[in-house]
Amino acid sequence: MPTPVISRTRQHTAVASADSHRPDPVAAVAELADALGTRAGLYAVFVTPGYDLPLVGRELKRHFGDRVIGCTSSGNIGPRGYDSAGLCAVAFTGGLRARTVTVGPLDDAPGAVERAAPELADLRSEVGDGEGFAILLTDGLTRNEDLLAANLMAALGDVPIVGGSAGDNLTFEHTAVYHDGEFLPNLASVTVVRTDVPFRLIRLQHHEPTSTLLIATDVDPDRRVVRALNGRPAAQAYAEAVGTRVADLNFSVYSRHPLLLNAGGSAWIRAIAAANADGTLSMFARVDVGDVLRVGRPTGLLDHLEQQFAALEADLGPIGGMLAFDCVLRRLETEEHQVADQVGGFLAERGVVGFSTYGEQFNGMHMNQTLVAVAFA
Repeated sequence: MPTPVISRTRQHTAVASADSHRPDPVAAVAELADALGTRAGLYAVFVTPGYDLPLVGRELKRHFGDRVIGCTSSGNIGPRGYDSAGLCAVAFTGGLRARTVTVGPLDDAPGAVERAAPELADLRSEVGDGEGFAILLTDGLTRNEDLLAANLMAALGDVPIVGGSAGDNLTFEHTAVYHDGEFLPNLASVTVVRTDVPFRLIRLQHHEPTSTLLIATDVDPDRRVVRALNGRPAAQAYAEAVGTRVADLNFSVYSRHPLLLNAGGSAWIRAIAAANADGTLSMFARVDVGDVLRVGRPTGLLDHLEQQFAALEADLGPIGGMLAFDCVLRRLETEEHQVADQVGGFLAERGVVGFSTYGEQFNGMHMNQTLVAVAFA
């Protein structure tokens, strides 16, 4: 049985995490329940591909009742750091109250949010004048997280949002969100947490914008396809901007030089998924006509992580636990540069638990190549 990693905040909220690599879903969920107990106020569970999801869902409901949220993942962050297989869970006990509603189907994200408006209003009223935040978990293959996050932010008002898009180890075939004993596609869950515990929502990215501008002049925003940048075929314009040929565009290039959109005084990453045969670029986030994009450059992932965690601890105090949503592209970058063990170990030592996502949400924005999280004192 795995030994749970437990920390306790100053306001008496225990944050415990555990994982299981047992191939049998019944045994795997039972192992999580043995390690974490079944009386926590909220559980979050992340499932890598290869498991029988109907069985996992049934067992999660049997052990944890209606106090569990979760989704499929492209790998997890747990007690061992980065982990490409198994189930990972985090349990929060004491000092918080949580309630979840679902939003979907997501073919029409604004319509789905509108239909859920009464329940979302109830969630918002439960926070009242107290402190709280919302956790968003959404299907990672709908290509509409941008609209979903923006509409949820409008519905929840001043309740901050943090979350991630479900993954499936880069097969891009099936992602799903847990709800009431089932893992369902085309769905999002919104969990509003009210807490007396000091917390911070954070957003970390290690790319900075350069002075090289690329203006989106022809796009298909709903399909996340950019046809032209600066009035020229998108792949050609991007390749020239980063100093390479279209034929040499690959993940390493996209990882080093994502595109950044300035909005609300901050830079938000729009990662490139692929250069297509027709000269277009497929993106992992929405780009609209007229968006002014800057070519990004990396500043050092591990160094940036260390600096930002030091700043967080200076503000919040020692981190008692953290629920994180970390872009799978960041993990792939650490593997390419052979620092995955270092980065994963750094996160595990600080009680970070979460999963590798197909995109991240922070308040009303969707982005890529970013770590977003809620940290507890």
